[in-house]
Amino acid sequence: MSAPSRQRGFTLIEILVATVILAVMGVMAYRGIAEARVAVVNAEGHLDRLRSVQRAVQTVVADFRMLTLRRVREPIGDGYRAILLRDSNAIGLVELSRAGWPNGAGVPRGTSQRVAYRLEQGKLIREHWNVMDATLATPPVKKEIIDRVERVEIRYLTSGREWIAEWPQFGNADDFFQRPLAVEITLVLEDYGEIRRIVEVSG
Repeated sequence: MSAPSRQRGFTLIEILVATVILAVMGVMAYRGIAEARVAVVNAEGHLDRLRSVQRAVQTVVADFRMLTLRRVREPIGDGYRAILLRDSNAIGLVELSRAGWPNGAGVPRGTSQRVAYRLEQGKLIREHWNVMDATLATPPVKKEIIDRVERVEIRYLTSGREWIAEWPQFGNADDFFQRPLAVEITLVLEDYGEIRRIVEVSG
């Protein structure tokens, strides 16, 4: 009878090589998963930023689109402020009266709203007052619309088809109720660059 065949196992070197290969594959798989997670987080961050930009633009556009013929009293004295006001000497970007302020809670107030925009430390701030004819004792309600803003430009189209940077052009009593034909809004953001919208003003 022939001698029984000898069973040969794995050598120590073969086991070490296999262990090293498994370790390398594990590291590569971990890196792939980590990179995929980072990509998902970045994609979610971009989507959140895009949504905030869209909401900001929609808010500004809606305010101009709902411009209403309601001038307001000056906080001090007997004077009035125009329905749409942009003074180059003012700190804010623009101030206007808009209609269509929702009142689902049935609060005792009107549906018109006085709104102002200003740029503070790279943030676009929207202010509104709970009453139209506000006084110094009526502070505005402030809300940050969007951040990382480099510049905001607003131009107004006159009846003569001319774009101007200030509004209104005072000359008679009716100037308090002047409305431009359209408003051009330009936002320059750090990440998205220039965003421009032209809003046709009703009326």
